[in-house]
Amino acid sequence: MEDMVESIRPTPKKVEKKKGNLQQMPTNVESQEPDFEPGMRVPAAVLDGCNDSFVAADERHTKASTLFFADTGLMALICRHDHVLWLVNMTSAGEKQHYALCLLQKLFNYIPDTMHIGILYDIGCQLDRSCRKYGFLSSVLDHIIFGISVFHAYGHQWPYQIIYHP
Repeated sequence: MEDMVESIRPTPKKVEKKKGNLQQMPTNVESQEPDFEPGMRVPAAVLDGCNDSFVAADERHTKASTLFFADTGLMALICRHDHVLWLVNMTSAGEKQHYALCLLQKLFNYIPDTMHIGILYDIGCQLDRSCRKYGFLSSVLDHIIFGISVFHAYGHQWPYQIIYHP
């Protein structure tokens, strides 16, 4: 999954964070209308602001070192009853999307094609964006409803709180 993600999605460029109010929704200067990426329900500028405000959304940010340990963390897919369905060992220094994509693909291998699922993920908005922008999970994307847990909702900009709050 990691090789597929890296081959489809371009390498993120280093972007300087702009100071200012993240709650303000920037608009396209020419048309005074917000720019929307295909399939997304919030403006692209809000997506970028949210991406910049969360450490987990920045795949370049290193939270753990691979110098001494092969594994840097665990990511789990759990059901609503808090039972672990699958675990993956994170072996890279950043929280990369391919871990979540791998778990979701595994889930859809075991459930009926007609089933719809809700996914609560702290940066589900960014995972939703990548899936729509690069075609990840395209065969099952119509069966997924992304949400952000209450714990993380207030860290997002207000349009996200409206769209992704469960």
